[in-house]
Amino acid sequence: IGPTPTPTAAPAAAVVLQKILGDCWGVTQIKELDGTRPDHVRAFECARTRLLEMAQQYPEAAEPHRVLAWGFLFALRDEGAGAAEYERAAEIYAQQGRGVDQAEILLRLALLALPHDRRQGCLLLGQSASLDPQNPRPPQLLENFACASHTLPTPPNSSPAASPSATSTAQPIISAP
Repeated sequence: IGPTPTPTAAPAAAVVLQKILGDCWGVTQIKELDGTRPDHVRAFECARTRLLEMAQQYPEAAEPHRVLAWGFLFALRDEGAGAAEYERAAEIYAQQGRGVDQAEILLRLALLALPHDRRQGCLLLGQSASLDPQNPRPPQLLENFACASHTLPTPPNSSPAASPSATSTAQPIISAP
């Protein structure tokens, strides 16, 4: 057994992701993916294998997990797999100290969790709000979902503890990864 390979630098991962986004969706940024567009949903099959390979090749890159989550949610309607990919992205962002990005993923996980586990969804919204106090969406959602009694103090870099049910057929509320 040889030495463990050194992970490739993140800029290389960004180049690979850019190529996948362009080749499969004809877009340049993750935020341009649209789960309401049938052509974007179908294009996930073009990207799926490449994204899975990318996630293995670049273990420090959260973005392939974000795009995989989007595809699992919108193309395959697999909420459990989508949540698992979002959880992995949140873990990577936490390890890298990227609180704003982690907060966005926790918000997405909260929206997935709320229909199944209100307490968990509220906890995730509270974590998101504490990680990115400049984002008005988590506090607004905390209020909208009457989460005041569910928000317990949590460490800002903690990982989500639970995911929504993998057997759910509920439609995701979010449209971009």
